Amino acid sequence: MKFALLGWNSKIAPLLRAVSADSRHSFTIATEVPNDSLAELLAAAPGIRVLQSWEELLVDTAADVTLVAGDSENVQAGAKQLANDDRPLAIVPQASQGSAFIYELTLTHDDNRVPLVPVPKLPAHPLATKLNDAIGRGDLGQIMLLRIERSFPAATQQAGASGSGLTRDEVDGAMFHDVALLRFLGGNYNRITAVHSGSDTTGITQATLTLGGNELAEATWTARAGQPAWKLEVSGSAGSATLELDEAFVGSLIVNTTESESESGSTLKDDGSGIGACQLAALEGSLDDSAKHWAEMTRAFETVEATHTSLRRRRTIDLFFETTSERSIFKSQMTAIGCGLIMLTLFGLVAFLLLGAFVDSSSRLQRNAEADNRIVQDSEFIAGTAQLNKTGLKHVSEISREVQQSAETIFVMPDSEGSGDTVNEGRIVSVVKALVEVGHSDSAAFVKIASVPHPATQILLKVLRFLWIAPLLLFLLLQTLLFVTKPSSSEAPTEE
Repeated sequence: MKFALLGWNSKIAPLLRAVSADSRHSFTIATEVPNDSLAELLAAAPGIRVLQSWEELLVDTAADVTLVAGDSENVQAGAKQLANDDRPLAIVPQASQGSAFIYELTLTHDDNRVPLVPVPKLPAHPLATKLNDAIGRGDLGQIMLLRIERSFPAATQQAGASGSGLTRDEVDGAMFHDVALLRFLGGNYNRITAVHSGSDTTGITQATLTLGGNELAEATWTARAGQPAWKLEVSGSAGSATLELDEAFVGSLIVNTTESESESGSTLKDDGSGIGACQLAALEGSLDDSAKHWAEMTRAFETVEATHTSLRRRRTIDLFFETTSERSIFKSQMTAIGCGLIMLTLFGLVAFLLLGAFVDSSSRLQRNAEADNRIVQDSEFIAGTAQLNKTGLKHVSEISREVQQSAETIFVMPDSEGSGDTVNEGRIVSVVKALVEVGHSDSAAFVKIASVPHPATQILLKVLRFLWIAPLLLFLLLQTLLFVTKPSSSEAPTEE
């Protein structure tokens, strides 16, 4: 099998040496490798040809699988383009690549079924494999706790800066591979609780992660700044195991089991030379079932992302299905929509009042008269004439009693049939006559014809009146969704 290399990560040197030492495989080309890493690359894979940019990989089709390492924009862009071109990829995962990059490749995988596989790190270590076999055989009994404790120098310490704590990126980078190992040994964890100690100025002094799941042993992970150290402890009902590794993958595995009243233990050591061969073997095996291994790597990215949510909310997060958070998101969206609709109602009302003041030709006196019921309507006259009907005479009589103390203007609506000024003037005479008969001798001075807005203006005002009230009606309608979507008290959340 011929491999191409896109990007660089110093942790892949053992895999490169394993490929170069295997007669069945070879590295042919490499690109996007930093200049200061070329010597290390050529030492691990002698004779490899280095290209100038990742675009040249699209032309060279000799490689069977492209090994993607690094997290730069060029590396990610090249990986996505190669996947779109149906070129198999082996990804060296790291937290800094981000879940968005992995999700984009996942969509490509689902569309064209291009083989995408991760290159395992800690789960591929021979001692980790032996520990997993011991757990699977039941040598330790029922597993009750997995605990990883590690320390490593912060970048600020290496650079000689004053800060002594770890950054969020450093914690995520260290957590990613350890989480993959805990899932490899413990199972499909789906509850995440993260706690960081420290401050923004000094950095994170200690990061703690707790993983849980249904019928799974609890797993804890702790990281702090200090001298490099890594230790995994597994506690079971019938024994315990301790795995220690250094940065060069050199380590030891101690397994203690209890049988009746006697104790027996065994110690295994590994010099780290076989990690590359184990990674290559795992890579070859995962190519046949890429979907399964790719999904497991995606879970590691999701776990790291979930720690950010757990820190922000200061509580345990359900990785796959969280009824409370989903309902909270829905209620938050409904609240935002409701507030927006209420504000639209307010703005619509203001706009309606302003536009109504401009387009309505009625004077202030006429609007006041309308509010006080001092307008004689067209329906209170005999149709097409100036003669008041019984309703009109009664209304005029009521108006006369209300204006006994002050001379308020009385308005008469013009004939809606458009009979002309003669009928309208006759209507004024009829109203004045009726008022004189009840004792208002000077009524001719305060009886006027009302101005009627243009028909188009009346339609516009009706439309505006509906528009300002429509958001409030929509808001009230949406509130019913809260009751429709409310789960019953007997309904239990299910796992996805």
